[in-house]
This record gives sequence, C-alpha cells and structure tokens, in this order.
Amino acid sequence: MEKRLGRGLGSLLGSTGSITQEVAGTDLPLDQIRPNPHQPRKVFDSSRIEELRDSIKIHGVLQPICVRGGEGRYEIISGERRWRASRLAGKSSIPAVVRPDVPDDEMLELALVENIQREDLDPIEKASGYREMMDKLGLTQEAVAEKVGVKRATVANHLRLLELPERAQEAIVSGLISMGHARALAGLKDPKAVMRLLARAVRDDLSVRQVEQLVRDKNRGPGGEPEKTVVPAAPWLKEMEQRIRLHLGTRVIIQNGEGYRGQIVLQYHDRTELDRLCEVLAPKDLLR
Repeated sequence: MEKRLGRGLGSLLGSTGSITQEVAGTDLPLDQIRPNPHQPRKVFDSSRIEELRDSIKIHGVLQPICVRGGEGRYEIISGERRWRASRLAGKSSIPAVVRPDVPDDEMLELALVENIQREDLDPIEKASGYREMMDKLGLTQEAVAEKVGVKRATVANHLRLLELPERAQEAIVSGLISMGHARALAGLKDPKAVMRLLARAVRDDLSVRQVEQLVRDKNRGPGGEPEKTVVPAAPWLKEMEQRIRLHLGTRVIIQNGEGYRGQIVLQYHDRTELDRLCEVLAPKDLLR
C-alpha cells in the first residue's frame, strides 16, 4: 500500500528554502484573492465544487487555504477549490495562511503536489500529474516520488498507464477495469491487442491474474490465443456515447465489435443512482 501524503505538500509548505515567513491563519476578503496563475489544473469538476459549496454553507471552511502576497493582493498557493466553493456559497471571506515570499517555481510545484495528493483522483489523473511534475519541474521519477510521498514504483506504474490507448484510459477512469487490470494491459505494445483484451476482460469479468496470463501468452507469440478483428473506434461512436451520457447523466462506454456486435456499459455509484437509471430506461409504468 502506497503512503498517503508522505512528506509531500506538508513538507513543501513548511520547507525552509525561500519560504521564510508565515502569517498565522486569518480571514481574508475573497475579492482580494485571485487564483494561482501557475495552477496546472485548468478544469474543475462543477458537481464537486457544488458539493463543497453545500458543505461550506453548513460547516464553513474547515481547512484554511494558503496564499502568497499581502496588502490586499493575494494569490492562491493551495486551496483553489475551497476558494471557488466559498464564492458560490456567498461567503465574503475565507480563512487563509499567508506566506508572503513564495517564488513562481515553488508556486507551480506546490499546486502540482496538492493536485496529486487529492484522494479523489483516478489513476489517469494521478499519472498525468506525475508526468506534469517531470515535464514542468524537470524531475526524475525518484524525485517525484520523494515529493509526493510514494514509492518510485508507484510513479512508474502510473506513468505506464499513459501509454495505453485513449479508450483504455477511459475504461480506467470510468471504473470498468481496475488499476491491476490496466497495469497488465500495459504489457501489450499493440494498441489493437490492448483493446481486444480489454473488451474480453470486461465482457467475461476476468480477474487481474487472468489478464496477466493472457498478456504473457500473447507476448510469447504464436501459440497464444487467436486474435479476433475488432472494428476501430469511429467518430460517430464518440458522438453516440456523448449523446447517451448527456441524456442519462452518467458515464457510458460503447464497445463496438465486428458486425456491429457489442455492448453498452453504463456506470452508477450507488443504489439511488441505479434506481434513477432504471426509471429512465424502463419506467415502472411499463409493467402496468
């Protein structure tokens, strides 16, 4: 099991390098704070922001944000989601810790580390965060692992996921396959072979060990399982997925095979969501 948080963000925020001062937590006006100009995350999940807004309305902001600057002009180091949600909640101020002298390179580093250490990130988001730290900060896998408090193997395993075809990455995000399945699939170099085995793993509910064995058989060459032809994903397939997703309000993946045979996979998170989907797809009135 990988370490949670490790030295990561807490260590960076408390480092003794160029961050030499800290102003104790205080309430700052929201209109005097602007987002981190070096924030690597460009898209924020609106539904999660709204959930956080509702929590803030009831409980307030439980953890101060961290900002740099002073004299009525502040930039967020970490906590942009809390800042956005507080504005939606109609708040005029937010608790904050002020660190006046944080250089731009450390602003980027702190923002990247904070994003990666969020517990709600899926494996692909984490992998993208690790890659971004390496590319933007010039770090090795070992250095990234040290800063976020995980083992180097954890970083390496996540980075391998980015080599998978886009639709395989979508299957990881949607929960169709686990991290273990994805790591096994990454052992195949042929993208078409990856998608064939992915479709079989989902269809037959294969275990991680079964997928690993099939990958070994495939990599041994002739003598492994005969391959079946799968129709490559077409633009219309993406459009159809989007139409269904918008209509049903949930993630959907269409697995289309040769001869237009396949399956449509819908995702739900709890009993309430399942009941809602059933009512949309097959209303109870049909039974009367």
